[in-house]
Amino acid sequence: MRNFLLLVCTFTTLAAATALSAGATTATFTLTAGALSISTPAGPVALGASQVASVSPHTFSGQLGTVTVTDERGGATTWVTSVISTTFVPTPAGTAVPAINVSYAPGTITVSALVVAATPVTSDLTGVSPVVNGTSTGISTASWNPTITVLVPANAAPGVYTGTITHSVA
Repeated sequence: MRNFLLLVCTFTTLAAATALSAGATTATFTLTAGALSISTPAGPVALGASQVASVSPHTFSGQLGTVTVTDERGGATTWVTSVISTTFVPTPAGTAVPAINVSYAPGTITVSALVVAATPVTSDLTGVSPVVNGTSTGISTASWNPTITVLVPANAAPGVYTGTITHSVA
């Protein structure tokens, strides 16, 4: 009888342990890709010191300010930053300096650890021109302070010349 009672107690204990089984629940979250964006300096920016009008051409050159591309898309991505210039129009009215006379040099590019940037040579900003290319393996940034050079033809009229440099990234 004792063996039977011990067997019944053991069976009851095993049955109770089996009835207390655990259930697993899967938990998830979603991490979405961010955007590819560009920030550019606010203007106006002076491109060099004043010069006296003359029968010789002039070159005005100066840094535009920091341009930054931020790539929050994640994973392996590429991007191209392009730039275009308007003509530089004088005030008071006179002959404008065409965008073909505007050059762009990115200079040193500071990058986060996950991006490699390259710079093609750009000496005519009449049309949209690629200026910095990036390849990334994750969330990344690239920044540079470009030098803008404007070649003003001989006999240009005195005045304040104004143009717009527009950056884009895709």
